[in-house]
Amino acid sequence: MLELLVEAALRSIVLGAVAGLGLILARTRNLQVQMTAWTVVLLVSLAMPALTPWMKVTIPIYEHPARLVKITWTNVAEAGGFSEKASKIPAQAAAPGPLVAAAASPEASTPQQPDVGTAVLAYLPSLDGRLLATGIYLFVASVMLLRLLIGMILMWRVVRAARPARDSWAAGANVRVSDVVLVPVTFASTILLPSSSSAWTARKRRAVLLHERSHVENGDFYVLLLATINRAVFWFNPFAWWLFIRLADLAEAVSDDAALAGLSDPRRYADILVEVADNAQRLPAGLAMARPSTVRRRVERILAATAVPARMGWRRRLLIATTLVPLAALSAGSVARSAAPAQTRPLVPAAPPMTGYVMDSARLDRYVGQFEINVTMVLTVTREGQELFVQSTGGPRLRLSAVRDHEFVDELGEVNVTFVVNGDGPATEVILREPNTGSRHGPRTEAAMAAEIAATFQRRTAAAPDRFRDQTPMPGGKTALRGIIEDLRSGVPNTETMSPQLTEKLRRQLPQLQATLRGWGAVDSIFFRGVGPGGYDIYGVKFANGSAEFRIDVAPGGRIDDVNFNPRGDGTLGGVADCALEPALKPARDTAPIRLSLINHSGAEMHAFLLDGAGRRVGRRTLENDTSTFVWTSIARPLIVTDQSEQCRQIVLPGEATRFHIIEASGANAVRRITPLVGSDEALQRHIDSVRHGLPDYDRMTPVVAAATRQLLTHTQAILAKLGAVRAMSFRGVSPSGNDIYTVQFDNGWAEWQIGLVENGRIASLVLGPQY
Repeated sequence: MLELLVEAALRSIVLGAVAGLGLILARTRNLQVQMTAWTVVLLVSLAMPALTPWMKVTIPIYEHPARLVKITWTNVAEAGGFSEKASKIPAQAAAPGPLVAAAASPEASTPQQPDVGTAVLAYLPSLDGRLLATGIYLFVASVMLLRLLIGMILMWRVVRAARPARDSWAAGANVRVSDVVLVPVTFASTILLPSSSSAWTARKRRAVLLHERSHVENGDFYVLLLATINRAVFWFNPFAWWLFIRLADLAEAVSDDAALAGLSDPRRYADILVEVADNAQRLPAGLAMARPSTVRRRVERILAATAVPARMGWRRRLLIATTLVPLAALSAGSVARSAAPAQTRPLVPAAPPMTGYVMDSARLDRYVGQFEINVTMVLTVTREGQELFVQSTGGPRLRLSAVRDHEFVDELGEVNVTFVVNGDGPATEVILREPNTGSRHGPRTEAAMAAEIAATFQRRTAAAPDRFRDQTPMPGGKTALRGIIEDLRSGVPNTETMSPQLTEKLRRQLPQLQATLRGWGAVDSIFFRGVGPGGYDIYGVKFANGSAEFRIDVAPGGRIDDVNFNPRGDGTLGGVADCALEPALKPARDTAPIRLSLINHSGAEMHAFLLDGAGRRVGRRTLENDTSTFVWTSIARPLIVTDQSEQCRQIVLPGEATRFHIIEASGANAVRRITPLVGSDEALQRHIDSVRHGLPDYDRMTPVVAAATRQLLTHTQAILAKLGAVRAMSFRGVSPSGNDIYTVQFDNGWAEWQIGLVENGRIASLVLGPQY
């Protein structure tokens, strides 16, 4: 947010400088022209944060040889499953998995906490300067806006209490008399006069009304109200303060000219202005006729004037404003380069691996059948002659080749399928290993259950594009989520409201789910965050002792087909501690769960250990290089990161700051980028265009992203077809995992993409999600 506001402030300064220079070069002395010009500048400045993403022009260029870009990257998993290792893939590619990590060690349910002194020492270095700056900005802006709101309310009450002036001299205007004000004031379209105005001469009353009516006719109150809001939003920008003062001075000068035109007596009007200034007071809101700080300058101008400028009509003002539109567009616009459309080609399947391992038909028949991977995915295995084929729900049909007993690979060498067989009977379970999802287990299932899962998948797939574009929750989703949380906490889920697949999943995980939800305590609030690309609703849930992000899939009839969650801790900051503190760490029990993503960018394999209640290392995880590993732990249960010899490199204290933690080669914390990677916008634009046409350039992706893109090609195409063509793309920042975040505006909606690159500019991470 701060980056966008700072950029908008800088663009506003440039716009103001160019507009001011133009007025000087044109030798514009007409105050109404100046007022119109600076009002346009004000409006554009206020709209700049919204205009900037819209005003991006992409110029295609021929691509030069790829530059080497080495960055740290990973993926924020979109699905609800929590396996220990998650590859770098689009979030929507990960199929929904179990609610609780199956690999969690017994100690994971008994988290511990370091002593207070250790925690303080570890947390201080992790304070984020950007978070502090955001807090300061929000505090100052909130105070200024609150002050404005209170002033408006107080002044509105003064206006309501004032007495309407019904004399003939007030005809044609909303004039009221107040015992509170001491000077003439304009508030919205109401002119407030002090009670002493009854003793004014007719000439003085006429001068005052001419001045104040000019404010009303020109809408000066509303212009200065917007200027005040602009000053509060951009309080750090000196130009916002200068613009407010300039507009206030011009409004008074223009109204002075209107009064002079009606009186034709500059000296007498100057005397009236001085008389009014003698009673000046500070008001909470409204345009007072005389401010002591400006009276002298206004009087000198009035007495020095030789002629009163002619009144300018609204048509001429509109014409002047129109001439400033190109300048406003240039100040808000930006130019981005995009690679020229590449000649893409469909993927040519590789020849089957030459394993030399041949099975007869009888042995192959043991593997034929359907296996339930999760509530929306069935793996169907068929045989044709001496060949075995496998197809996941919604995925391509792949030829398998045997590499050893019960183990097969696909024709591209990327998918590994291992069957679990008891004796000579048919396979009872399948283990599916893919580069984009890791290992997943699926038991053999009946045809009726497989058909039910396929129907659920088809419903979600058909509805997902419209739901993702519209970003509206399913009716009853929030109530259903609250109900299922309460049912699981009590240990008695209402199976009548769930699909058979979800019922079976919850039955297997009920003890762990019940313990977790009871530890979180009562639900404080549930708020809708968006619709994921898979068509599921995303909700944030705040508990008494922590928070989590839930994903729930509700069928049109109200049946709950799936639910998953991602624990986010309890708001504790977290941080990194020195290895010397390990002997003093004694984790505490029963604290909020949290899932961490450890991104190993050290250049070598690393390990991570949890600590038990006695401070001993347990539950070793392997952290492969350039891979994101998910670890389910709790807020008060540190992780010890070691090298391959199990020598401690750093201690990770779970919390908000370490939910996505990058392990650098030097052992130091990663330096957070604030600028986009070279070529990331072109790579994203090229990827969106190629997927829209069904011809992704897999050579520009890592094997992990290529596998995920193939798997979800039809699904992603449907979403892009609903969104329409890309209209604009703006860089928002860098995610905690090192990806560039872009807001993409389409003809029919918005979306947020994250992209990460590795050597030769290949795409190593893609995350598509709703903009929230």
